Amino acid sequence: MGGSQSTRKVTIEQGDMDGVVKVSASVVKRMRGEPEDEPAPAATPSSEPEAGRPNGGIPRETLLPHEQKALLQEALQERDRYWQDKLHTVQEKNAELNQLTAEQFHKAAEEVEAKFIKQHYKPVCQDLQEAVMTCYMENPTQTLNCSQQTKAFTNCVEQARLGMLQLKGSS
Repeated sequence: MGGSQSTRKVTIEQGDMDGVVKVSASVVKRMRGEPEDEPAPAATPSSEPEAGRPNGGIPRETLLPHEQKALLQEALQERDRYWQDKLHTVQEKNAELNQLTAEQFHKAAEEVEAKFIKQHYKPVCQDLQEAVMTCYMENPTQTLNCSQQTKAFTNCVEQARLGMLQLKGSS
């Protein structure tokens, strides 16, 4: 990491006037976020004078410091708009996926309810259950007095359970 040198060349020249900096066109394009032009092949000889001289190999633009700041601010705003658009797109996709997931969940819940919860049972042996409860209320300290009602209720429940199992087994 850091073992290779950068292939980009940045040249900044101090102009004749104070506060004026000349920056190459490729640097300006990079600051604006525009794609760079393909570099010219190094094998072809250039008949133009050396870079850095007026009308040299790389075109130069003269920018004042406040122009540079405005240019950077414009580039930042452009990047901000780009990322805001990206964020908005991702949020829209997320909302669509969330809605789709919610719809699929509700559909699956309805299927489960239709298969398992739709069965309603009426209470079995309700009269015997009430008799057991009444007996326990009347004899709070002598629960063995309610053994006959409890035994009748237990037998009734067992018969109902066996009847349900036989119905399911024959289906």
